[in-house]
Amino acid sequence: MSKTEASPQTGWAKQASVPAVVAGYPLLEVLRTCRMQALSPEEGYGRAPFNVMAHSARQWTDADRDFVTPANDLLYSNAWVDLRAGPVVLEIPAATRYFVVECLDVYTNNFLNLGTRNVPPEGGRFALLAPGTDETQAPAGTRPVHCPTPLVWLLGRVLVDGPHDLEAARAMQAGFDLKGPSIAWPMASLAGWQEGGDPALDFFSNLARALADFPPPADLRAPFELMASAHIRLPASGSLTRLRPSSLEGLRQAHAEGMALIEGHTRSASKLAWRYSTRLGRFGDDYMLRAATAMKGIAALSADEAVYALADYDHQGEPLHGGRVYQIRFDDGGDLPADMFWSITLYGEDRFLAGNTLGRHALGNRSPLQREADGALVLEVSHRAPPGPASNWLPAPDAPFYLILRLYHPQTRLLQGEYRFPGVERIA
Repeated sequence: MSKTEASPQTGWAKQASVPAVVAGYPLLEVLRTCRMQALSPEEGYGRAPFNVMAHSARQWTDADRDFVTPANDLLYSNAWVDLRAGPVVLEIPAATRYFVVECLDVYTNNFLNLGTRNVPPEGGRFALLAPGTDETQAPAGTRPVHCPTPLVWLLGRVLVDGPHDLEAARAMQAGFDLKGPSIAWPMASLAGWQEGGDPALDFFSNLARALADFPPPADLRAPFELMASAHIRLPASGSLTRLRPSSLEGLRQAHAEGMALIEGHTRSASKLAWRYSTRLGRFGDDYMLRAATAMKGIAALSADEAVYALADYDHQGEPLHGGRVYQIRFDDGGDLPADMFWSITLYGEDRFLAGNTLGRHALGNRSPLQREADGALVLEVSHRAPPGPASNWLPAPDAPFYLILRLYHPQTRLLQGEYRFPGVERIA
């Protein structure tokens, strides 16, 4: 027993509760984001009341901070759907470009994507149904969608090629709409949200209310049942006053250790560049992958729609920093295994887009890039402008950063591990 645990009871409470921190963190991140967007009096960033679709009128920049690691190639459409009062109908317009509407449950499962691969070219109407709702409750002329939880996050993405393309992209985006009952009262886990006191006990109080509103599915129950085996029961009210001091101290220690574990797993243990998982959005019982994704890239699409490759380190295993100069050389000229498009986006240490004088946050196959004489594509990443083509420069802060390479509609050769990404080579 470590000195900090003080008693066997505290030590057992801590050990039994760390898995609940890891398993519960994604759920609370979803609810925190929901409160910010659906219950905030402020407009912008795609914020709107429940069962209303809101649209971002421009590409997100370093000023947009409702959720981490947003893409810069897209216009977002955002909605929080509360199905307690009945079905909500999602209307999707005729496609004029790449789009996808991601459907997420409160545990960050990407249970359905509606986009260019499975929505008719003329569009469609989809009835979102609460768990246990019979298909006969779906309005006429709609395709029923069975949702795993009564609260659903819809995150629409419409491809945009820059300022000159905004008007056309907005025209399609405006066709997304929701029709459903208005919601007068938020769920207890949202209405009773607490923060600003003891961060650890706030976490477990919020978790208690969240688990009451959204009982975990079978593959997520074990971590919470382990807490009960240590005689720590989280009441639906969220009040922890009946817990013993030794148990409360164990919860504090569990929160600190669990959050540190999640943060540590957001980076590659092998320090390899461009690590990726094909299980994002469909996590199953991989609690740590689910939690680390919620911390570094919440609302990740499943791999059949997009693959996210992360680079935190250079080719020598050193953390990326804008004070150095890096090259990424694609000998294939940028012929990456994506049937739709690909892009590399840069993020600061705070996990948001990093500001720069060019207002450039990403480069990809739709950027006006220059190739080498041999046809290779060389991208440069640094804080200072390089001597090479400015079109191929991805500006970085004079601070730590990381990169995400997104590939939309990934090809089989990527999903089967047959494509090798070039390293992020430090040249100065």
